[in-house]
Amino acid sequence: MQKTTTTLNKTDLITKQDSTKTPKILQPKIATLQEILKFASSYRVTKISDNQFIEMFLN
Repeated sequence: MQKTTTTLNKTDLITKQDSTKTPKILQPKIATLQEILKFASSYRVTKISDNQFIEMFLN
């Protein structure tokens, strides 16, 4: 892998200040929330060892 360098400032990332001032408020529909809750009630994860997990769908 090589790192490409340049002396131009045009390649620098410019962050916008407007997006940090006014955060967007999420307003999901009631039906969407119900689907998420259905999934959450039937989904389980069990830890077996340090890096091993079991996913279970209880439908």
